[in-house]
Order: sequence, then structure tokens, then C-alpha cells
Amino acid sequence: MTNNRQTVSHSHAHTLRRSERRASAVDAFVDLILEGGNAPSPDAVAKRAGVSIASMYRYFETLDELRNDAIARITERFPELVFIPEIGTGDRKQRIATFTKVRLALHEKLHPLQLLNRRNLQGSPITAKQLDSARLMLSDQIRVHFDHELRILNPADREDIVASISVLTSVESWEQFRRTLNRTVGQTRRAWSNAIERLLPVTKEEGNAPIA
Repeated sequence: MTNNRQTVSHSHAHTLRRSERRASAVDAFVDLILEGGNAPSPDAVAKRAGVSIASMYRYFETLDELRNDAIARITERFPELVFIPEIGTGDRKQRIATFTKVRLALHEKLHPLQLLNRRNLQGSPITAKQLDSARLMLSDQIRVHFDHELRILNPADREDIVASISVLTSVESWEQFRRTLNRTVGQTRRAWSNAIERLLPVTKEEGNAPIA
């Protein structure tokens, strides 16, 4: 009986170590992309994670598997960039300011990984599915955060505005503002905020509010 317990304990410890090393490799992959902007080699990931290259090939059958694990890891590592704090609270101006601040912070930090994933969509249905899932999650946040304004619209108009804000504040939009047009973070945030202000309908309460 004792030997059996020892065997189970040893097996559990081995599985735990393997899981920890695999997670270390995923984190190393993410960090190297964020630092360099390009997909690192398996050798570089192994060196950063402190594992052997042979272990890398045992943990991940393909580079796509490692890349997909990295996408899934983002929410766990950077919740402050993915989720809107106190979502849906505050007046119209405050909610717009909070939203654009969080979206810009997300892209400023994670754009190397985001853009790399988009370049690798071809031939990777799992990556495509993960990207669609992330986009839908961010769109759902828009529905919740701006529900006070959106609820007065019919469903078709509501979804048009949600889609427009989603595209406006996407990493592809960020890339055009920040790289192609050479806009600063402040200029990009101002442009996004002004556009969202114009897209959102004015409620009765807001329309009747006194002008400061």
C-alpha cells in the first residue's frame, strides 16, 4: 500500500513539474514576442524558459500548438488589459474615457502578439477560432459598458454601433493610427473618444442635462 501511494505521489509530482515547465515555455514565448515583435525560435524559447530543446518538442507537437497556448494565456497574465474595470459604471464621458484608456493599453502592450496571430491565421483553424472568440468577447464588453445608450436603439442599430466601435478600437485600427499615421497615444485616444461620442445615441437624460 505504501509503495502504491509513493508511486502515485511521484507520478503526480512529475505531472506537476511537466505542467509548470510547459507553462514556463508558454510565458517565455509570450515575453520574447512582446520584446522582439517576431516569433522566437524553439531554441530561444527553451533557453528563456530554462528547459531543454528536447523537452520543448515533448511539450508541443507543433509551433501552432505553442502559439495557441500563448493566446489562451493572455487573459490569465494580463487581466487588467483585457477586462474593463467597473464595467458600465460612471457617466457617459467617464465610460468613454475608461474604455479608450483600456483598449489603448491593451494594444500598446500586446500588439506584437496580436498582429503575429493575425499573420498566422492562414491554415490554422484553431488560431482563427481563438481570434473570433476574442473579438466577440471584446464586443460583448462594448454592449455592457455602453448599455445605457445602446438600450434605446432597435437591435439592428445597436449591433451596427457595437460593430463600428469594435473595428474603430481594434488592433488593426491601432496599427494605422500609431504606425501608418504616426499618431501619439494621446492623439489616438482623443480620436477614438470623439468618434465613440458621435456614434453613441444621446439619451433623454443626457439631452436634458444642463450645459456646464
